[in-house]
Amino acid sequence: MIVGLTGGIASGKSTVSNILKSFGIYIADADKIAKDLGNSEDVIKEIQEKISQDILDDKNNIDRVKLKNIVFSDKSKLEVLNSIFHPKIKDELKKIKLNSSKNDIIIFDVPLLFETDIYKMCDKNILVYVDEEIQLERLILRDKITRELAKKIIDSQMSLEEKKLKSDILIENNGTIVELEEKVEIVYKKILNEIEK
Repeated sequence: MIVGLTGGIASGKSTVSNILKSFGIYIADADKIAKDLGNSEDVIKEIQEKISQDILDDKNNIDRVKLKNIVFSDKSKLEVLNSIFHPKIKDELKKIKLNSSKNDIIIFDVPLLFETDIYKMCDKNILVYVDEEIQLERLILRDKITRELAKKIIDSQMSLEEKKLKSDILIENNGTIVELEEKVEIVYKKILNEIEK
């Protein structure tokens, strides 16, 4: 079973992903795939040509904060960045899906699961969500960015209501890590039951 996992930024999706991983589930992490792609010279060159020359740090790697500031201040540049990465990420996930056996549970951990239509490749889709104020605070703290940039990033994503409508399973994460672990374990058992049917 292929299970899509998503959530607004700083909603706790990665924590849920790690909890599922601790149960022995294989996680296909779109962020990690994107990071690996972003280290390739071809992709760096393409971003420089299509978005901005000024995206590198002093070691000639992509400076993620610089890039975030550029693309989240200009919607058209964000669309260009997505058009560079999304097809490549999709291809990698397709390969993983093709190489899996029918008794496997594989989590496609994808921040833009619905925006990229990757959710259509999945048998079930899980959404992790939090209240927006909590989301803002966590994002500012985590990425050490301004409230203004944090708000731009959140506003650039599909609305929570829309994501809820497309999801099969909802995990609310306003509480503690212990509460979250309990919720994820319930979801995990539910998925196992469906596979064993």
